[in-house]
Amino acid sequence: VDVFVNVSVSEGTPVSSMEAASCGIPLIATAVGGNKEIVNAKNGYLLDPNPSAKEIAQAFFAMIDHPENIDDQRAASRAVWDEKYNSRRNLEKFVMSLKAIRES
Repeated sequence: VDVFVNVSVSEGTPVSSMEAASCGIPLIATAVGGNKEIVNAKNGYLLDPNPSAKEIAQAFFAMIDHPENIDDQRAASRAVWDEKYNSRRNLEKFVMSLKAIRES
């Protein structure tokens, strides 16, 4: 998969975008809800909350015109997922937080 697109006008934290990031897929998404936490300039393109068809197409063209960036975008998507949404990592942080609370 070359790109994942989510142009919703409203979102919570989209599991579909998190799953795409976990697979190292670059993203194009609207700047609504949790998309703003997942998509950044390193792993894709964050569009206005209500983009025109032209704006969406321009994001595609930016990716097509710069294929040399795809490996970096893939790595950045995976890194966002690993840092913010990896359940193993989050469990460790949670357990350490509980231990710190108990010890204080």
